[in-house]
Amino acid sequence: MENFERFLRQIKKARNDIKVDRRNFWSKNRINFKNNIKTLISFFKFPEGWTVNVIASSFLLDKPGLPYDKDIWSFSDVVSATENQGHDIILFFNKGDLEFLSSPALLPIVAHEVKHVHQAAENPQKYVRATVDDELSREYEAGADAEVRKYSDEFRRENVLEKIMFCYDERGWDGAKKMAEYLYKEAQESFGGGYDQSISKEEYEIFVKAQEERNIDLFIDYFIEGLKIEEPQKGESKIKKFFRESKIKKFIKNIVTKKAQ
Repeated sequence: MENFERFLRQIKKARNDIKVDRRNFWSKNRINFKNNIKTLISFFKFPEGWTVNVIASSFLLDKPGLPYDKDIWSFSDVVSATENQGHDIILFFNKGDLEFLSSPALLPIVAHEVKHVHQAAENPQKYVRATVDDELSREYEAGADAEVRKYSDEFRRENVLEKIMFCYDERGWDGAKKMAEYLYKEAQESFGGGYDQSISKEEYEIFVKAQEERNIDLFIDYFIEGLKIEEPQKGESKIKKFFRESKIKKFIKNIVTKKAQ
């Protein structure tokens, strides 16, 4: 867990960049995509006796895709699992869905897929069977998302923010809305289901409010302000912490109250 503390600290800067300089933010993430994947992967241990082949690339598609498209996905699968053929697993990260994301936003995807690697190594026959068994697939996906929950929820929140904002920059409000609605209404049951709720009800409502007011900064500011709740300042007194968190809660309450009016 200690290895990921520096990525948690990077979130504050990432959210500021998302507000003031997104074009450069997306560009840097694309340039660093493979290195970011390699760095995150290096913090995990793979099953002993298995070779894990990591690929960060794209499918050959006729059209560019966005994260809400269902033909853009990453996966972990068994290549071989016998004494004669060897013990190999392929771990594929799809650039089309992920390359614009920062390291903190990539962490939930990497942690999810690495858990699949361990699931596959533990019982290869059962894992392969999940491709034709929806209930078994749901079981594995639920297990992988349970692994993601071991890390700060800010990583999930960063993933949500970056995906919605990227779609906003690519396709305007229509793209952002499609991404937000996919995360809120469809993602849990995609590809057979078994996944956690990708975006919270409150996060979704803040986005809806921002869309109604045509002010995307409302959505970004919600994440910027919200980060401080989980990132108390060093040496901060309890009374200062109370007033700081009260200010953030008031910010959230004001947005929700305005929506209800």
